[in-house]
Amino acid sequence: MNNEQEDRTPAAATVEDPVAAERAAERAAEAALIKEALAGDVTARTQIVLDHRDNVYNLGLKLTGNADEAESILQETFLTVFEKLDRFRGDSKLGTWIHRIATNAALMRMRSRKGKYFVQIADDANDDSESVENFHVLPSVDMNPLELTLNDELAVKLNEAITSLPPHLRTAFVLKDLEGLSMAEIAEQVDKTVSAVKADLHRARVKLREKLAEFVEGYQRGSE
Repeated sequence: MNNEQEDRTPAAATVEDPVAAERAAERAAEAALIKEALAGDVTARTQIVLDHRDNVYNLGLKLTGNADEAESILQETFLTVFEKLDRFRGDSKLGTWIHRIATNAALMRMRSRKGKYFVQIADDANDDSESVENFHVLPSVDMNPLELTLNDELAVKLNEAITSLPPHLRTAFVLKDLEGLSMAEIAEQVDKTVSAVKADLHRARVKLREKLAEFVEGYQRGSE
C-alpha cells in the first residue's frame, strides 16, 4: 500500500495549475515579443502598439478630456516605450509598464498647461471650505458613479461630469476608480502623499454625485 501511495504521489504533484500555465505562456510570449522588438523587428513593435494603443488613448482622454491631447499622449507614450524598452525588467506585465509611462506623459502635459487645465481647490467656487471629513453625500445619490454606466444616458452624463472635474480631482478619480491603481501607486504618479490623494478622490466622488443627482434620482425612481 505504501508503495502504491509513493507511486501515485509524484504523479499528483506533477498536475499543473491551468491558470498558472496560461499565465506562464502569456509571459513567455510577451518576453519573446519584446526580444524581437528590441532586435528591431518592425512587426513586433507594431504588435506592441496594436495591443496597447486603445488603453493608452483612453487613459489620455479620461485624464485630459481632450482628443487632441490624447493623441499626443499616445504618440509620446510609444516613443518613450521604444526608447526605454531595453530597461523593461519584466517585474510586471508590459501593459502595466506602458500604463505607467502613459500616465506620466499625461500628467506632464497637464502640468505644462497648468493655466488651461489646473484649477486650485481654493479658487474653485463650487468647492466647500469645510474639511474633507465634513462633506455630505445626498442619500439619493449615495452610490458608486460607475454603477450608472448600466444606463447609456447616464453613462454620457457621467463622462461629461468626469471631464468637468478640476484635473487634480479627475486624475485621482480616473486612476483609482477607472484604472484600478492603488492609493500608493497614484501618490507616486502624481507626487503627492497618500492622504492628499484620498482627499482628492473623496472630493471627486462628492462632486460627481452632486452633478449627477437629478439623473440618479430619476434612475432610482424608474427602477422601483
